[in-house]
Amino acid sequence: MKNHLRIIKLTFFIILFAVISSFNSTTYADYKEVKVIKHLGNKLPLDLIFENSRGEKVKLSELINKPTIIDFCYYRCSGICTPLMTEIADVIGKVKYNPGKDYDILSISIDQNETPEMAAQKKHAMIGLINRNIPDSGWVFLTGDSTNIYKLTEAAGFHFKRTYGGFLHKGVLIFVDKTGKIVQYLSPGYTQKGDFQILPSRFEVAIEGAQTGEISSTIESVLKTCYTFIPKGKDALVFGLILFTGLVAIVIVLIIIKRVKPRRNV
Repeated sequence: MKNHLRIIKLTFFIILFAVISSFNSTTYADYKEVKVIKHLGNKLPLDLIFENSRGEKVKLSELINKPTIIDFCYYRCSGICTPLMTEIADVIGKVKYNPGKDYDILSISIDQNETPEMAAQKKHAMIGLINRNIPDSGWVFLTGDSTNIYKLTEAAGFHFKRTYGGFLHKGVLIFVDKTGKIVQYLSPGYTQKGDFQILPSRFEVAIEGAQTGEISSTIESVLKTCYTFIPKGKDALVFGLILFTGLVAIVIVLIIIKRVKPRRNV
């Protein structure tokens, strides 16, 4: 009977391990593919076409004609994307340079399924946080198809991974000059509470580097990773079946363990 009980317990832990692994195995495997490789001095392909928040098709060459900050994100992100944008909105009001005049910001969705309407909603939310009036061209929110997104992110060295309806990616701002040449990568720092922090002085130095076209790699390179686990469609069905089956199996094993007790020797 004792051996029987040991087998039941062993089965329980095996099932428990399998269920936990179903949550995390994809994360660990995909994490290795997610990175930012600095392509300092490389020029972005400015002939790529995206859609702005009004649904208009625009070439990057029409948007990048002065120092420009590239923010790769996605608008439905529940991870670091919105906090990073919020910090951008905050630092805009603290620096001496003006968006739309001295530099521009492009937030570009890495999700080809997102729409200009989603971009417009995010833009409205972010512009409302800025303690300064800026022109519409100062911060542009873009969506695009998978081909153009891939070409642009590859050129920028921004490698991300789709996982269960979300994306695993790094949080970084890429500064380019008016010709689209990459001059700096700026990663946000953190407050004592763990919130994002972009120092106005660092932000200004990065803008000045983009103004002169001077390449710099002195900005800290520690990157925060964004991972959002939102199963959808077929992935949601598979994940749900795995979870349900695992939980049912665990409950059954627990019931057996509770009912099966070794007999006492008389």
